Amino acid sequence: MVMLVALGGSGCASAGGAAAHHESCGLRASDSTFAAAGPVYRDCGVDKKAEPINPSARIDFRAPQVGNYCYSADVEFVVNQAGIPESKTVRIVHASEQVFGQAVLDAVSGWRYRPAIKDGRPVRQIVEERRAAQTAVVVVRSGSGPPAGPPPSTLPPRC
Repeated sequence: MVMLVALGGSGCASAGGAAAHHESCGLRASDSTFAAAGPVYRDCGVDKKAEPINPSARIDFRAPQVGNYCYSADVEFVVNQAGIPESKTVRIVHASEQVFGQAVLDAVSGWRYRPAIKDGRPVRQIVEERRAAQTAVVVVRSGSGPPAGPPPSTLPPRC
């Protein structure tokens, strides 16, 4: 018996990290669509960055291939003052496979954040997230029961 298991995803808010602090903290030309709905900031322009409340939120993804594969997607969007991603701002920055990128895009609406803070008030912030998933083929002999160790869904991807 062969079983296909999709391992859990990983993510991090504000993937720009230290590199973002070396750049100017102003908005980029590509951010004009984010600013159309009002003032918005990058993570380096706020006192406290937006933080995910549910960082391991489920991504509904069915791997198109059987085998050992790694999928990743970087997405960018605005988190509003209530900590909710603005669906009209979500875009794929990079995806190893379009089908995984679309699955991540579809999942963003269910993510929640503690909003960014600037001058003591919640503000809109552009957030960059990376998600990854790994598939693996697990062979289990018929009647042998589940494999020993933690369930595969609790293991982080090794992408």
